Amino acid sequence: MLHREVSKTALSITEDGLPILACCYGDLERPTYLHPLYAPNGQVVTADGDNRAQYPPGICFTLGTVNGAQRAAHERKLTVVESSEEFAIVTTSGVPEPFLIETFTTKVHLRQTEVQVLDIEVSLHAPTVSLEVAGNTGLACRTVEMEYRKALDADGRLGESEVNENKSAWGTIAGITTAEQNAVGVAIFPHPTNGETTFFADDTSYGFLFAAVAPFTVNVGATRILKYRVLAYIGDLFTFDVWKYHQDYIG
Repeated sequence: MLHREVSKTALSITEDGLPILACCYGDLERPTYLHPLYAPNGQVVTADGDNRAQYPPGICFTLGTVNGAQRAAHERKLTVVESSEEFAIVTTSGVPEPFLIETFTTKVHLRQTEVQVLDIEVSLHAPTVSLEVAGNTGLACRTVEMEYRKALDADGRLGESEVNENKSAWGTIAGITTAEQNAVGVAIFPHPTNGETTFFADDTSYGFLFAAVAPFTVNVGATRILKYRVLAYIGDLFTFDVWKYHQDYIG
């Protein structure tokens, strides 16, 4: 059974007393992010850090530019529903009139034997002006320190230099955790309705994977919705069948 605990800056979810994730939303200088995120064996798979300008922490949605500039958050609040597996963080940008309302919704699935599944939906609403969204916009993942870490995409491209700047149906990064010597990985499945996704990876220095959406416009009064599935799994690129779980998602 899932259980959540809420504070002014974070929300955590456990299953039968074992941690699944924490959602951090109290710092307006950072996007809402999920860290730590745990694989079913209790291994943390995400990382935080002080290099905010280079890579965001954990699992998070980042916006590049909105109408040619970086947007700044002015207000953020948590919305919870009755079911303990779902929650949303609403971030408002623009004063005195908001021009962007971003809703980051996460649904947590019960643990499976080899994988923890999250469904993430990002809603971008333009209440007062049309929005031109460009640059590095999409879902990012910064992983825990690993040895033999490699990125892979759905087209069989293996390694940072191969995955970078190529479009694909999904991307994953996996390796052996440095401290515990556990084989784990994280995968990002953009929903086909998002449009083409370009993946970027750093599997040498930081363990970073980014699923970037193509630039788009949100007309005034309209909403753009982007959907993703995230896996935290036990295994490596040769023992865990990413394709099977991707078919489960889009099927």
